[in-house]
Amino acid sequence: MTTLNPRDWPRLPDWLDPHEHRRSPREINREALERCCTALAFCLCFASLAPPHLMPFAFAGLLFLAGIASLSLAVLRRDQPLASHLTAWDEAALLFTASLGLRLWLGPFPAT
Repeated sequence: MTTLNPRDWPRLPDWLDPHEHRRSPREINREALERCCTALAFCLCFASLAPPHLMPFAFAGLLFLAGIASLSLAVLRRDQPLASHLTAWDEAALLFTASLGLRLWLGPFPAT
């Protein structure tokens, strides 16, 4: 039987890496934009399952939920909101802004 050795444990996944300062800001920005575009694509994909007249409203709601997920990621990673590169805080702000803008553009929810 082997003894418990914490050094043998696997390292943290890249998206939760607390040692992000080892990477260049350009690489961090690209990863943040890729995560944001992926979230947009998934939201659009799942919103397309809604009835056609409700699809934009579903898209706005899913963008809001994706913003909450990015906000949670920022808290888990302990990102600095005012960092010189893009962070999960910036992703959350972009997703919340897109959700709010779409919702304001759509107007009131349609009656059945």
